[in-house]
Amino acid sequence: MFGILRLTALCLLLATVFLLGGPGDARASYICTRSAILIDAADGQVLYEQDADTLIPPASVTKILTLYLAFDAIKQGQIHPWDLVRISQRAANTGGSRMGLRAGTEVPVEELIKGIGVVSGNDAAVAMAEHLSGSVEDFVEKMNIKAKQLGMVNSEFKTPNGLPAQGQVTTARDLAKLSSSYIQHYPEALHIHSMTSYTYSKATHHNANRLLGVCPGVDGIKTGFVCAAGFNLAATAKRGDVRLIAVVMGARAPWVRTVETEKLLEAGFQKMAADSGDSPSVEQILAKRESSGRGKAARLASAPHAAAGDGSAAHLRHSKTAKGSGKVQGSSKTHNKSSATQIHVEKKATGAEDSGPALKQPNSGTSGGKQKLLFVKQTMPLKKAGPAEKPEATERDTVKKKSSPGKEASAVKNGGSLKKQKEAEKPTSVQVFSKSSNGSKQKPVPEPTKKTDKKS
Repeated sequence: MFGILRLTALCLLLATVFLLGGPGDARASYICTRSAILIDAADGQVLYEQDADTLIPPASVTKILTLYLAFDAIKQGQIHPWDLVRISQRAANTGGSRMGLRAGTEVPVEELIKGIGVVSGNDAAVAMAEHLSGSVEDFVEKMNIKAKQLGMVNSEFKTPNGLPAQGQVTTARDLAKLSSSYIQHYPEALHIHSMTSYTYSKATHHNANRLLGVCPGVDGIKTGFVCAAGFNLAATAKRGDVRLIAVVMGARAPWVRTVETEKLLEAGFQKMAADSGDSPSVEQILAKRESSGRGKAARLASAPHAAAGDGSAAHLRHSKTAKGSGKVQGSSKTHNKSSATQIHVEKKATGAEDSGPALKQPNSGTSGGKQKLLFVKQTMPLKKAGPAEKPEATERDTVKKKSSPGKEASAVKNGGSLKKQKEAEKPTSVQVFSKSSNGSKQKPVPEPTKKTDKKS
């Protein structure tokens, strides 16, 4: 009887130790994601980690490795930025977030790099893989060889773009190693990763990394989302002589990933700024932040309003509150669109990267505004932009007229009131007004189209 009691007590003790994780593993989780890590890019020193070896699908963060191999090929002279890549049917048909490639067309390597790094184009990643290795399958083999060379021992890649595939996993620690080596060998790539938007074929896409232009020093690198993983982000920032790399994986919403990554970076820079040997650790800084009341409530209040995502009540409330500020996170005014459309696009492309939907612009061109170009001296000149295209608002207006003949007839019948209504509408910062190529002003958008713009 006594022996049975001793055995029972021992089993209870072992069970308690197992559930609590032991004295050495009883660490608090200060980052609200499944996995996280923060390293010093200079020497790879780990400043903070939280379940950093948990296996999680990489999603579109995979594209960092794809671009790494592309820059390797350029460095070795195998390809050049001005080389034209013929787009295959397979690349053009790739789903999820897209650059907008069409089968049979030819696109410069440099533009594909922008499409992968800024737009997170799954089609562009497939086109690059086929151009470098002849087939996607052969390229994936090269990806895994490169990963092993970088010490990514817990990673296995199946696609060049991160779309869901059986057995495709990585860890926050492995992605930190990849990111560190990537920017160490190709720091010029950050000129592309820091672009907040990119225009291709008259469609403007916005970078899903909402830390750009918001968190000081952030200039990359890549976001990712698939249902099996949640929202991932490999980010880097430089302040003074210090560069940090933070990786968060498995956030429940895009704004969570953004806020938690920023919090991790801020704690890291605070630690690095302290010269004394007894300076608090990143974990202590995060713990102090939590104990001071700047916890979940503060993170909800500071959630970036432009992030697409889960459409939770808190996220939507913040979106409505922050909309009046008029500030756009490091990009143009078109960036501040309603999250409802982005949520719809994200749900429609299940398993796709979480970049926002493409927004058509009246201006044509292949690159976004005043953004820096990676290959300024080497890039072959692209074709000049043609005549100005018909603005999107006018096109939608035409569709409205066709689909609603009753309303159009009513509008013609009541011409006087419609004329007064048009005179009352004046160009504002949120209405769709532009100038055509000959300098004439575009007519104001009719009321039905105006309602549509609010929902887009």
